[in-house]
Amino acid sequence: MLEQEIKLIVDNQGVLDSVINSELIRSHVQRKLDPVLFCARYHDTRNRVFTRSFCSLRSRAEGDKMRATFKEKGTIVDGLSQHHELESEIGDWLETAGMLPEGPLKNRVLQMVNEDDRFETMVKVRMSRTILELKIADTEIECAADSGCIMANEKSVPFHELELELKCGELLPVRELSQQLKQHYGLTWSDKTKLAIGMQLWNS
Repeated sequence: MLEQEIKLIVDNQGVLDSVINSELIRSHVQRKLDPVLFCARYHDTRNRVFTRSFCSLRSRAEGDKMRATFKEKGTIVDGLSQHHELESEIGDWLETAGMLPEGPLKNRVLQMVNEDDRFETMVKVRMSRTILELKIADTEIECAADSGCIMANEKSVPFHELELELKCGELLPVRELSQQLKQHYGLTWSDKTKLAIGMQLWNS
């Protein structure tokens, strides 16, 4: 599946709260979900198979559920992140590819590693996510407000981020809304994934 989302960096929690409670957002809200704690681990093998291929494998606890995500090499231009991804529900933190359930995600990972190759956790992310489901004409958008911490190599950095993901319809309304929010609240385009930020910590 091709994931298309626009990522915006927010200065602090106060600004993020103002954004999600703004008329620009509220006028399009179909549903607002309660905040959920997300804890993620980004994995790689000892010889860094995924890193060298510009891919990523993540296991994440989302409230009381767990999910694995494999993302192919993608692009981020002016905050617009585009990449193909595969997802599957899992029962525990990944330690080997053999723990993945049968299906397209496992098949893709096994093209790169063996079932019993051990994974290392390179980067961890802990954050609170508030999701608002938006609709502009026929376009459906998932607005995710994230606040948390990225950790690697015994170091950490805080972050506040807004993601506008296209779920159905045209990309143009997503671009227009993100531009309005950027200008009104002094936001900046994100040019790095959470994993990329974590790997900078890992290598520093």
